[in-house]
Amino acid sequence: MSIRGKALALLMAVNALSGYELTVESSSRQVYQGEPLQLVYRFAHTASDKGVDFRFAAPELAHFQLLQSHAEERNENGKELWEKTYVVAPLQGGELSSGTAAMNVAERTYTQDAWGQWMPSVTWQQHLFEPVTLFANPVPGGVQAVGDFALKAVIDRNTTESGEPVRLTLSLSGCGNLATAQPLRMAVAGVSVFDEGHTANAAWKDGCYYNEVNRTFALVGARDFTIPSVRFRSFDPATQRVVTAASLPMPVHVRAAVHSQQREIPKEETMTIWSLAAGSAAGFVLGVALTLLAVRRRSREERVRVDSLRTALVALFKHLDDPEAKKSAEAVEKYLYEAAEAPDSSKIATLLGRLKRGERKAR
Repeated sequence: MSIRGKALALLMAVNALSGYELTVESSSRQVYQGEPLQLVYRFAHTASDKGVDFRFAAPELAHFQLLQSHAEERNENGKELWEKTYVVAPLQGGELSSGTAAMNVAERTYTQDAWGQWMPSVTWQQHLFEPVTLFANPVPGGVQAVGDFALKAVIDRNTTESGEPVRLTLSLSGCGNLATAQPLRMAVAGVSVFDEGHTANAAWKDGCYYNEVNRTFALVGARDFTIPSVRFRSFDPATQRVVTAASLPMPVHVRAAVHSQQREIPKEETMTIWSLAAGSAAGFVLGVALTLLAVRRRSREERVRVDSLRTALVALFKHLDDPEAKKSAEAVEKYLYEAAEAPDSSKIATLLGRLKRGERKAR
């Protein structure tokens, strides 16, 4: 018998004599680098045992990535069972050991003093778990994770208004390890893409470490665009092959901005000077006529300014990648559709001139 075998035999003999049961289980002894596995440490004792306190000394788990851990206690077959579960993944290939774990037990003992009195005391005893040894196989280069995953892309609409966002959710799910994978990304030429956050859930169930990651993006474009396919490469330990999960391209139709309806001119603004003159003095008629002309002039100027800003908005939509153009487009939209303060038309005209000159130089 090897030295290691003799040491393990001695360890088990000591545990048996103590009356405590210490076991450790591994879901697999042959895995791939990055592949999740489960280690379960169990410590059982009866309520009548002399132990009064128990403290677990965790294994070193060197060269392992710790994904999850939890502990629980329960009564099973008349015994008090303490259980610690680790979900880990090898960080490198070759033969690996979990390291030494132990349960430190405080036992109550009694000693007799010089006067014959029995005095209680507590002594700590250490009981060792058998180390877990396994072999991790290497994986091919260029993969993003180890496991079998499905990739799905969903949008909340495939038709939208110009300047309105389309929300895209990318979902990656399956058995394996996504803890070290790079976040899913999205880029579309000519479209503003905003990352709105992500959610991630993982749990060991039905013999595998199940992961689900969802990432949401808001995409804002001024013209039709297509959301490209997203690809994710992983190594599947079950088939021992590199597999690629991919989403389908999705076209998005962008309608032109809907113009607000022209303001209805009040009826009194359309009254003629002659209809007023029928029952009024010439001076009063002249004053009213001048007032109406001023009102009409202001209304006409307002319509001209609204139309010019609408035209400018369409032009600004072509340059949403420019921060100043994007800010100006938002200001114009708020004025046209939310009754906000009118933006400075001269500044917008200057900005559009600069952008057009940039386009001509680019050509």
